[in-house]
This record gives sequence, structure tokens and C-alpha cells, in this order.
Amino acid sequence: MPASEPGAGPGTHYELFAGLRDAGVAWLLTGAAALVLHGVPRLTADVDLAVDPDPANVARLERLLAAWGYAEAGGPMPHADGASIRRFRHPFAALAEIDVVLPPAEEFARLLAGAATASLVDLHIPLVGADDQLARKLGSDAAADREDAASLLLLAALRSGGGTGDADETRREQISKFSRWSVAARLDWLLAAARLGKGMSPEARPMTRGLVRRRWFPGH
Repeated sequence: MPASEPGAGPGTHYELFAGLRDAGVAWLLTGAAALVLHGVPRLTADVDLAVDPDPANVARLERLLAAWGYAEAGGPMPHADGASIRRFRHPFAALAEIDVVLPPAEEFARLLAGAATASLVDLHIPLVGADDQLARKLGSDAAADREDAASLLLLAALRSGGGTGDADETRREQISKFSRWSVAARLDWLLAAARLGKGMSPEARPMTRGLVRRRWFPGH
């Protein structure tokens, strides 16, 4: 797989995740991108990472982001469960914003114990488990979080073969179809939207060509 030029930023999610792996960073994918890998269609241009707060681990991440050309935007912001967020931005990359969530060490260990894994080519992408995602969403008053919680519950019902209650039929069909896409196809879809948001062509470097057939989310 081609690597980004120094300072250019990762051109694909694959390059971002492979860079984190190769740099020895301990992390979990969280936020909307993790929902996508769980099987919920959720557009986002950001990448949220829950990161082991050990200083040596954070230093490895900082060196990697600096080499890619990311700069920190403002100071740390408070987050749930005693965590803080550090936001890093890139002026040109399609993956222009990376939010680094730094939970307390014991909370990161708990999240790691309940983590899921998504496979992409030679990568095993660690992501915050669906149950932990759901618990956080259910504890929020934000409308977007409530919608995410409903989507996660609907996805779980579809996978278990149970009833979907009074779920909107269109949303049920969207999630049913999207959750059957490959991990590569979901990330291709997410990256295309991020590139369009930056005024770029939706076609990225051929991360997955030959592995999957590119498909667009219904209605797009």
C-alpha cells in the first residue's frame, strides 16, 4: 500500500490506521467512524481515537501526527468519564481533523477489554465495542447521540433476528444493507464523503480496488 509523503497527511483511513500500528500507538477507534465499522451508516469527516494516556504512548502519537503535518488546535477540552480531548487539524488532508480522546488509564483498559476488531487487508482495526458506544450514547441528551443509540439498537435487533419495533422502515432498510458491506467498502464510502467535503474528487488512491466492488450508500 502506498504511504503518504512526509507532511501530506494520510490519504486514506488505511494509511492512518497502518501508521498508528507501525508507530506502536495503543488506540481504539471511537465516535462516528467506529459506528460505521460496527455497521451504522453515519457520515463524518472526523476521526476520533481513544488513546492510552501513558505519556510514552501519547508521545509516539504526537510524533506521528507532527510528521504527517497535523497541528494541535487549541488546548485540551473536557470529555465524558474524566477524559480530555485534544484536536489535531491538517490544512490539506481529506482526513483533516483527528480528535484524540485521553481517558483515565483504568477507563482505557476497560474499553480495551470490551473492544471489537474490524479487519482490513493486513490490519486489525481496534474499535470501542458496540455496548460501550451504546452506553455512552444513551447517557447523552444530544439529539445526534439519541439517533445513534437508536441505530445501534436497531442494528443489534437485525443481527439477532429479533423485532425492530416501530423503527422507521427506510432507516431499517439502510442499516440492513449497509451492515452487509465489507469494512473496505464502508471506509471507501466514508472517505469519499470526507474528500467531497474538502472540495476534492471523491475517488481516493486505490486502497481497495480489486478487493471489493465500490458501492454508494442508498440515496447518494
